[in-house]
Amino acid sequence: MIKNSLLSAALMLATSATVQAQTNLRTQFNQALALFNEMVMNKEIGEAIDMIQPDVILSDAQKAEYNLALTEAFPDAFIGSATVQSETLKSGFRQEMLAYWTEEGNYLYLYLVMHTQGAQQQVIHVEHTTTFAKFISRF
Repeated sequence: MIKNSLLSAALMLATSATVQAQTNLRTQFNQALALFNEMVMNKEIGEAIDMIQPDVILSDAQKAEYNLALTEAFPDAFIGSATVQSETLKSGFRQEMLAYWTEEGNYLYLYLVMHTQGAQQQVIHVEHTTTFAKFISRF
């Protein structure tokens, strides 16, 4: 009886720790996503890419080039953003489709693939398009 109680308590603690770790990872992801969205909305795409892909080293000139390209493609301000689709894949992989839009009805879509190993999550792939069908068909 005591053995079963101890086993149950240990299982509850282990489950609680796992849930807490997953919650913390998701909270960190949501905070990073909010900052990323803010950067894109401000047309600081170079800085946004630099933030989410630390293994990709962009010079200040490259960041400025990305920012200028986004500003030229979308001269009007973005007024909204949303996660269009989010899907958990196998073995710690996840895909996200994000959207940003202007008042004039112009849309930018970003596709992200992430991988989580232990407590570390990294973005391993980023793409962008103005065509909704290109990314939504991946879900």
